[in-house]
Amino acid sequence: MSAIARALENRDLFGGEGVLALLRTDNAPVTLGLLGTHLAGDVRTRTAADLYDLLSADLAELRFHGIDLPRTAQQYCATWVEQGYLTRRAARTERTEEFALTENSQSALRLIEQLHTPRDAVTRSRLTLLTERLRTLARDTDADSAGRLEALHTERDRLDEAIAQVMELGAEPLPEAQALETIDELYSLALDVPSDFTRVRGELERLHRRLRLDLVEHEGSQGEILDQLFLGVDAIEDSEAGRSFAAFHDMVIDPVQEARFHDAVDALATRPFAHRFGRERIVYLQSYLARLQRESHQVRHAMIDLSRSLREFVRSRQFEEFRALADRLRRPQRIGLEIAPQVRPHTRIGVELTLSTFTPRSVGQLHLLVPSDVTAQDDLELASTEVLDLEAMRAAIRESEIDMAELVDAVDDVLSRRSTATVGEVLEEHPATQGLASIVGLLVLAHRHGERVEGPSDTVETVRWRLVGRRAGAEREAGVGRAEHNGGNGWRSARISRSRFTRPLGKDSHVGE
Repeated sequence: MSAIARALENRDLFGGEGVLALLRTDNAPVTLGLLGTHLAGDVRTRTAADLYDLLSADLAELRFHGIDLPRTAQQYCATWVEQGYLTRRAARTERTEEFALTENSQSALRLIEQLHTPRDAVTRSRLTLLTERLRTLARDTDADSAGRLEALHTERDRLDEAIAQVMELGAEPLPEAQALETIDELYSLALDVPSDFTRVRGELERLHRRLRLDLVEHEGSQGEILDQLFLGVDAIEDSEAGRSFAAFHDMVIDPVQEARFHDAVDALATRPFAHRFGRERIVYLQSYLARLQRESHQVRHAMIDLSRSLREFVRSRQFEEFRALADRLRRPQRIGLEIAPQVRPHTRIGVELTLSTFTPRSVGQLHLLVPSDVTAQDDLELASTEVLDLEAMRAAIRESEIDMAELVDAVDDVLSRRSTATVGEVLEEHPATQGLASIVGLLVLAHRHGERVEGPSDTVETVRWRLVGRRAGAEREAGVGRAEHNGGNGWRSARISRSRFTRPLGKDSHVGE
């Protein structure tokens, strides 16, 4: 590849949306530190509520150390999803959302980890591992039987010589430094495997979207994908990514492979170099297969869900509706391209279209706010304070509220001279000073503390009041009561159910409620 081609590729890489784009975002060190702690360890997926709680505590502590992080955990998670740090999916077992790191986030964390712990020197174990893998690959891909037999005979001679040497001289363990280099190299390889699950799951989801898009955009009767789906072929599991993952999944859940792996790790834990390798790393390797199995099952369930979703998309004929919608969208686009040479883009066509979103406007249409234009130029003067008039306040309150205390006193005054009294009898001695409001107040008191008059006759009575104050216009417009032309100016009357008071109300502590 020429230097020009490489330079152009690097420019596209730096300007793209990959790992480098994440490293250029604001607060990238803080973001990678928080997400790496909570989503790159033993737990790779967390529900929204759990992640919000963990991040809220971390953000509060970072603010205490002087780092400017003004937003909430929910807002940061939404931003990280948009930037490509996180993926947000519906949880499989709970009715909530769950977060996980994206493939680019995993790669960014591995890059940061390599910068934190750089390799000091060229290790012999890496070259040995590479050599052995190349020799094995060359032997296994040789179609010549003679060459394959020669390689196998050579391997057998080497094993016979090693067996004889151990029988004669005893077992000679690998030097501790070389053993430590080898296990460090293997541990580095082990750290790369969990991030592969994120890459595989992302590839399966991209394949699912591409298959749906092919079904919708395919022009014709039935395409190859649609024919296969109707015949029962699983397009996702039969894809290259699906077959590769299926083989890996079968190996991970193989009990023989699991037993061999655990036996090897347990044996290494008893070696003299284990303490230099680190107890935490040993524990990580001991639980490594369980972690792989758990994440492998998650990817397997996701692949099954995607396959079911695609089959249901075809079986329910939903793709036909999407095809029709896509055709209706493409038709005006084709017409627009045809008339583009004759019609200017800003030509009015006499059709008003109400948009469902905001109307975009040019920056030139915005007007800057000038505070001096809205500031009062006159000097502020101190307003005079009037003396508080209690009677005026009482009158204002009476205009807005029913004077229940006045009504209670009126009822008690009438009952002091007779054993019972109806609402009408109370009004005969104490007219409604607040108009209709006094009538309503007496009816409320009668309902709470009186009793209704039952009988074959005299179950209703007529009450009268006069329109007063600011309520008069509202009562007149609402048509409350019947206007009395013979009763004087502004008088009204109405018939109400006959209720009577049998005891004074002054001692009732709840009368004003």
